[in-house]
Amino acid sequence: MKPLCASLYRNLAAAGVLSCLLAGCSSLGPSAVRSGRLAYNEAISETNSQQMLLAVVKNRYDESANLLAVASVTANVSITTSSGIQLGFGDNDNYAGNLVPFSAGAVYEENPTISYTPVAGAKYARQVFSPVPVAVLAQLTGSLADPTYVYIALVSSVNGILNPDFQFYLTDPDARFSRFATIMTTLTQAHRLHWIADPGEYGRFSILIDRYAPAYTAEVSELLALLGLPAAKDNSARVVLPVLLALDGRDSGGVGLTTRSVGDLVEILSAAIEVPEEDQRTRVAAVYPPPSLAGSELRVRHSKTKPARAAVAVEYRDGWFFIDETDQATKRFFRLMESLWSVTIADSAPKGSAAPVLTVPVSR
Repeated sequence: MKPLCASLYRNLAAAGVLSCLLAGCSSLGPSAVRSGRLAYNEAISETNSQQMLLAVVKNRYDESANLLAVASVTANVSITTSSGIQLGFGDNDNYAGNLVPFSAGAVYEENPTISYTPVAGAKYARQVFSPVPVAVLAQLTGSLADPTYVYIALVSSVNGILNPDFQFYLTDPDARFSRFATIMTTLTQAHRLHWIADPGEYGRFSILIDRYAPAYTAEVSELLALLGLPAAKDNSARVVLPVLLALDGRDSGGVGLTTRSVGDLVEILSAAIEVPEEDQRTRVAAVYPPPSLAGSELRVRHSKTKPARAAVAVEYRDGWFFIDETDQATKRFFRLMESLWSVTIADSAPKGSAAPVLTVPVSR
């Protein structure tokens, strides 16, 4: 009986180990979140950028581009386990060395279901081609470390100082606008300039310049002169400038500005695309006038092969269009355009329980 008892003890011990192993499956849930969440998020982010860049490229080629918004991702995780225990009875010589004390197996399977919603409709088109609200401009310029490029990209005029999309008449950009953007950034970084929301009326803002003397008195005086506004009578007093969407705000003693739309940003970036010589010769791509200040440093490159170092890249026609990962100016502009475009897509998406148009189950 001793061999039998020894075998039973071994098998019971193995069964205990197996139970602990299977109990460990309960920890797979957190592990699935750790591995899956970042993977899904990265995939969605990457493909968002790719489809937006592709839309810009197609715009350059005068072709329509459709966008799909990811409405939902449902990942169904299943774990199937199996176990077995082999016991021997009778004379130990009959099965010694032929039995496996225990066996166990686990199959982990993840079957995601991804739902897409086509981006279209009158509301979407209206928002794409509507000027960026002053509230968005205020939030961006007040939160970024260097908002200079935001002023240059989003503001098309301020108190009569023009910052056009393109140099239609081959005139140099107005140097006053660059100086306006630089001074606004300097005062913001010094915590002397603030965008203040009007508590009495939604969407209205004022620019408040405070405690600027004596260190920034020259900058404030130059800013007021650029805007065509009276100089401050007392440098120790606050300067409050109402902001409104208008061609000129000098008559009201404030800042009248016009902003670009997402559609305008797409046009500016489209003009920065490096079109292959063959496509230029056959004129299959649109011809743009020389860029103005907003697009002067932008460049979307073209390569016959997939680029090794790209912030975002898409394959189109017989090559690849991409933004080089070292091109900070184009990366910033694209990030700004993509952020505003994504907000437009989200705001124009159907609300409520409307089902997505396209749902794709993914199985292995």
